[in-house]
Amino acid sequence: MDSARPEDTAASRLGAANPRPADALASWRFISDAASELTASLKLADVFQRIAKRVLDVVPSHLFCIMLWNEEQQALEHSYSLKFGEHVEQNGLFPLGHGISGSAAQLRRSIRVADVKQDPRYVRFRHAEVNIRSELAIPLIVQDRLVGVLDLESMEANLFTDEHEHMLTALASHIATAVENARLYERLLKNEQRLAQELAIARKIQLSLLPNYVPRLRGIEIGSSFAPARELAGDFFDFLPYGAGIAIAVGDVAGKSTPAALYGSLAVGTLRAHVVQHQCTPAELMEHVNEQLQVLRNENRFVALVYCLVDPDTRRIRVANAGFPLPRLVRHGVVRSLEVSGHPLGMFKSVHYDELELELQPGDVIALCSDGLEECLEDSGQKSCLDAWLARVAKLTAQDIADELMRHSAPTPEKPSRVADDRTVVVIRATE
Repeated sequence: MDSARPEDTAASRLGAANPRPADALASWRFISDAASELTASLKLADVFQRIAKRVLDVVPSHLFCIMLWNEEQQALEHSYSLKFGEHVEQNGLFPLGHGISGSAAQLRRSIRVADVKQDPRYVRFRHAEVNIRSELAIPLIVQDRLVGVLDLESMEANLFTDEHEHMLTALASHIATAVENARLYERLLKNEQRLAQELAIARKIQLSLLPNYVPRLRGIEIGSSFAPARELAGDFFDFLPYGAGIAIAVGDVAGKSTPAALYGSLAVGTLRAHVVQHQCTPAELMEHVNEQLQVLRNENRFVALVYCLVDPDTRRIRVANAGFPLPRLVRHGVVRSLEVSGHPLGMFKSVHYDELELELQPGDVIALCSDGLEECLEDSGQKSCLDAWLARVAKLTAQDIADELMRHSAPTPEKPSRVADDRTVVVIRATE
């Protein structure tokens, strides 16, 4: 007994599974059902498989190919191919007008060829065992824009009929829409993945700009905690050596995420450069940074900053404030605000800033808290909530105080809105 050739087996199988709609109503139902199925997935590979299944169920072919328009190459690109019903890798580009598929794309209309041997446009399939005789190419168009071409080829001459052509032409717009939606989804997914990677790198860089050490001063403890609301934060803090003591800066840039983080990095760089080169007072530092941010004027961007100089020898602290929440002082269990304020940096030209100076007593605690932390601690509109928490934890170490404030301001199932803003705190505590 002669063994059947692969193409004969495939032809028999394809022909057997070939129910053709008997009338216009059946054709309409087929197109409607197929359109619903094609749009049920946004994965391009899955969409290709659904297209092939639906088309080959009603139109017999030995070769099935979807070529998509490559805008950069200005050519049709093989994207999905079946030979005898099995997936086959096929590469290559077809310029407009090249081959029957390229001609259908160029003319924006279907082309049905009864015998490709009589058509000079035919480009032979590269597999020698496939002897193609007839071809049907259907352009895929969305809103007058070429998406690609659906190409069917058969080893039987004059196989494709008017009915096949009309049915696939009617289905073509649904196929094109399904493919275009899947391609758009994949592009968006790739962009999201790329942005996620870039944000992760940016977050790592931003965190590396924050201090990676806790200053150790005689008779003075320093504690800090930082929790961004998003991948990138507008809050920042810094510790800078200053003579025998330390300079402490805590800032909050107007806005959130990437723009705020970039502007904050600019402010930190300006501040660091000036402190390293000049031993100046907090007020002078504020005025300098304000002038530099004015040079790089950015509408709707400004920085709220509190800046302190701590001298462990004299236990004196000098504070200037540019629109940051008032520092809190806890002394003998009583909490009060340090009344020192000024305009945010970068908002107005030629601004002068005031300073406040005080001598720390053993057990004193000064808390520099960003507005995000302060707002998260407020319960039922009670503005004194931060003060109440500070009074409770003031006898802890500076780092424990910072950790407790951060823990109690963290989002909870009952208060998920607490993630709306960055939270930063630096605590200065005079030891006994």
